Amino acid sequence: MSTQSDAAETRWLRGGADGIARAMLLVPEAPLIGALLCAYWALSESPLIGLLVTLLIVNFIARTLALLGARIALAKAHHRAAAGLAQAALALYPWSADAMALRGAIALADGRADEAAAAFRRALALLPGQSSLQAALGGALLAQGRPIEAAAAARAALALAPASALAHLYLAEADRANGAAAQDVEDRLRAGLAVAAAPEAEAALRCALGAHLLAQHRVAEATLTLHGAEALVPRCTPSHQIELRVRLGELLIAQGQIERAGEQFRSVAALDPHGRHSAAAWRASHLQ
Repeated sequence: MSTQSDAAETRWLRGGADGIARAMLLVPEAPLIGALLCAYWALSESPLIGLLVTLLIVNFIARTLALLGARIALAKAHHRAAAGLAQAALALYPWSADAMALRGAIALADGRADEAAAAFRRALALLPGQSSLQAALGGALLAQGRPIEAAAAARAALALAPASALAHLYLAEADRANGAAAQDVEDRLRAGLAVAAAPEAEAALRCALGAHLLAQHRVAEATLTLHGAEALVPRCTPSHQIELRVRLGELLIAQGQIERAGEQFRSVAALDPHGRHSAAAWRASHLQ
């Protein structure tokens, strides 16, 4: 009993130490500000120390605003602005896992899978044990055409967070590319749907499941599933809407529903008139 108690205490202490280390990586200014404030009061309110504290606080606020702005810009599909703000955050603190992960997400949205994978690996090196980063790496590896590595990353994400809907999605897609049985892929996608909370994740899973069912010639089930995805798209961020509408358009064309596919592609062209999908979306929107 004592051995079990000691082991539990060791895990608790290790977890606490890991939490402190992660907090210091994410907010490195905090311990410095605390130490400098102690020195400030101990040295009768030294003006130099007061200036240093002020500069650190300004740096923290500027970096936080840059990260927030980058996330908002990415969600609105303003990729150039997002990239500039993420770079500014990295300039203020080059070891920011958040900023590095944002750089990876922006690169992936722009179709630069190699750059995205490298950024996600760097973010994981800075802040290991993060399910969301492992899942994001899996998505980047899939986009690179490396399904074996993508499956490993997705499994690592699920080991950390079994309710990660995107990890289920990427693992299903990787397993399909690796030749897994159709039923296993379907089960994995349905497992992801069972835990999907965000409309973006649920819509992406529904698109993947719809495509899988179409490949199995289960047209009625596929149509119902894709209708569910279409209903979710307006609730998603513009950045996710672009990717989802492109995928839905492709699947609707495969079903022979050209008019509905054209509606999806016209929405893509309107949301992102100069993005990587814009030319293809314009052509597809004029299909008859």
